[in-house]
Amino acid sequence: MGVKNFKKDNAIFVAVLLFSIIIYGTVQWYDASIYEIYHAEEFLNWHIGLEGLSIVMSFCIFFISLYTMEKNQNLRTTAFLNTFLSVGLLDVMHTLNYKGMPDFLTESSAATATSFWIAARLTAAAGLLAAGLVKRNYTVRIHRFVFVSASLLYSGIVIYLISFRQDLMPPLFIEGIGLTPLKVGLEYVIIVLQLAAIFLFYRIYKTGEETEEYKYIILSLLLSIFSELAFTQYTNVYDTYNLLGHIYKIAAYYLIFKGKFVLNVQRPYLALQKTERKLAEYANSLELQVETRTKEITTANEKLLNDMDYARNIQTALLPSSFPKSDKLQFAARYLPCEKIGGDFYNVFRLDEDNFGILIGDVAGHGVSAAMITVFINQNIHVRREFDDGRIRILTPKQVLTNLFYTYNNMTFPEEIYTVLFYGIYNQQDKTLTCSSAGMNTAPLILRKDGDIEPISIKGLPICRLAGLISPSYENQTIQLSEGDSMLFYTDGIIEIDRKRPEQFNEKNLMEYLRGLQNYSASETVDYMFDLYDAILGDKKMIDDVTVLVVKIEEEEL
Repeated sequence: MGVKNFKKDNAIFVAVLLFSIIIYGTVQWYDASIYEIYHAEEFLNWHIGLEGLSIVMSFCIFFISLYTMEKNQNLRTTAFLNTFLSVGLLDVMHTLNYKGMPDFLTESSAATATSFWIAARLTAAAGLLAAGLVKRNYTVRIHRFVFVSASLLYSGIVIYLISFRQDLMPPLFIEGIGLTPLKVGLEYVIIVLQLAAIFLFYRIYKTGEETEEYKYIILSLLLSIFSELAFTQYTNVYDTYNLLGHIYKIAAYYLIFKGKFVLNVQRPYLALQKTERKLAEYANSLELQVETRTKEITTANEKLLNDMDYARNIQTALLPSSFPKSDKLQFAARYLPCEKIGGDFYNVFRLDEDNFGILIGDVAGHGVSAAMITVFINQNIHVRREFDDGRIRILTPKQVLTNLFYTYNNMTFPEEIYTVLFYGIYNQQDKTLTCSSAGMNTAPLILRKDGDIEPISIKGLPICRLAGLISPSYENQTIQLSEGDSMLFYTDGIIEIDRKRPEQFNEKNLMEYLRGLQNYSASETVDYMFDLYDAILGDKKMIDDVTVLVVKIEEEEL
C-alpha cells in the first residue's frame, strides 16, 4: 500500500472517530428534544426495521463467507462464517422478544431482549477478535458444514437458556429501574474486545494485506464501540440512546458487508463502466456528426477503416508467417476472422531440437476487444524458463497455463472477457503429445492412419478474472501418436454456423465428414475443412472467427 493511501485512510479513521464523538455528544445534549420528536410508541417499528436490516446483512456476510470458505478453506473466513451466522440468529431472537412484540417462545420483555442483545454482541466481538488472531494463510480441511453445525448448536444452546432458563441468567435489565451493573459491565467487556480487535486488524491493515476489506472492518469496529457506549446509558428500551445504539450498529454491519462483498463486486466493473461511457459519448457524437457533417463522418470512417486494416496487419503479424522446419512433421493452418480483426489465434514454435509447442485459442467474442486480448496472450505466454547459467527448462503445458492465468488476473480486463485455449508439446522422437486445456470448447482431433478419429477431451478453467475466487486446476495429458497420424486443432467458429440450428453442423458431424482423410496432407486437410465450412455456410453471414491448424506426422521411408 502506498504512503499516500495509508495517510488518507488514517485520516478517514480519525474523521469517523471524531464524527461519532460529535454525534454521540449531540444526542447527549439534545436527548430530551430528540425523544419528543420520534415518540416512544413509534420506536418499535424503528427497532424492527433497523434490526431487520442488520439481520439481513449478518446472513449476507455469513453466505459470502460460506461460499468463500468452500474455495480457500481459510480459517479467518471460517471465523466470519461462525460469528455472523450466530449473530444473525441471536439478533432474530432479540427482535422477536423485544418489549411490545407478540410473545414468541416466552413472554416478550425488555429483560429477555436485553439478554439476547448481550449474547449477540459478545459473540460478534469475540468472533471478530478471533478472526484478527488467525494467521492469513492458515487453512483447515474440515468441511464447512461442520462449522455451520457448530454455530447452530451454539446458537441453539444460548436461545434455550435465555428463553426457558431465565432462572439461571443474572438480571441485565430491571423494568422501571434500568440497566443492572452486570449489563453495563458486560458492555464495557465488549468494548475492550472490540478495541483489541481494532488493534489486530489495524496491524494486519498496515502490512498491506487486503487493505480495503480491513479498512472497513476497522471502521465498523469503531462504530460498534459507540453503539455499545450508547447501550450503557439507556434507562428505557424506547429511549434515544437505545435508538442511537441501533443506528451505530446498522452502520457497523453495513461496513463489514461492504468490505466483504460490495467492494469486490463493484471494483471489477469500474473500468468497464468507464469504457462504456466513453463509447456511448462517442456514439452520440458520431450520430450528431452524421446529421450535420456527412463529409467529416465519411472521412472519419475512412480513417477508422484504415486503422482497422492496420490493426489487422498487426494482429496478422502475430500469427506465424511460416512453420518450424522439420523433416518429420507437416504443418498447415488458416485463419478467417468474422470481422476485420478477430479473437482467434494460433502458433507453432520449436522449443528445442525434439519438441514443438502447439497453441490455439479463442477469445470470447470478436472485434477490437478480442483482438487486443490476443495480443496480450501472445506477449505473455511463456513456454520456457532460462537460467543465468545458460540452462533452459521447458515448462509443461500445465505450468504454462497456470502462469498465464495469474498474469491475466494481474490486469484490469473486464470480468466478462475470457479466453479458452489449448497448449501442447509434441516430441518428435517419442511421437507423444503432452497437452493441457484452459476451457477449450472444441476437442482437438487425432486422425489415425487406420482411419479412426479420437477426440482429445481435457477439462480446465478458461483464462479469466477469477483468481480471487477460484484456484485454477489444469492437468497434463499425454497421447501416444504414430507415423501417418494427424493432429487437428480448430476453434468453435467452424461448427457454429447457425446458433438457431446447432444440429445442422456440430462436432459429431465434423468427425463423420473427416473419415477417410487419413492419407491427406496437412494442407489438404485444412483446405478440405474450409471447403466443407463454405459449403455448409452458403449465403449465411459468418457469426464467429474460424481457425484450423493441422500437424501431420510424416511416414518414414523404408
